[in-house]
Amino acid sequence: MLSSYITFFITGFLFIVLSIPLIFKKIKINNWYGIRLPQTMLNEKVWYEVNSKVGKYIFILGLIICLLSVLLYFYPFIDEVYTIFILLSALIMGSVILIILSIKYSNKYND
Repeated sequence: MLSSYITFFITGFLFIVLSIPLIFKKIKINNWYGIRLPQTMLNEKVWYEVNSKVGKYIFILGLIICLLSVLLYFYPFIDEVYTIFILLSALIMGSVILIILSIKYSNKYND
């Protein structure tokens, strides 16, 4: 069970680490890393603005996942299955929100 908490913590930590170059606009347009939507791939200004803005939300999601995994590990009154469900739900809901925000900001900055 400890491996599940470690896995979620590492996932959150990776979100944090990978969001930092996006926040500071260090990643050029590419096919592998960043918010790759048609609007962002065609316009460099849109690419940097969307990736910077959404990168901040990726950072926050990473923090939430890390904190939840640590808090749920030390909270002994919740069943292990429920803790995995809570962590997985947070990760999935956060990812869906990131997708929606990516599309919203790419349309906003493209206008």
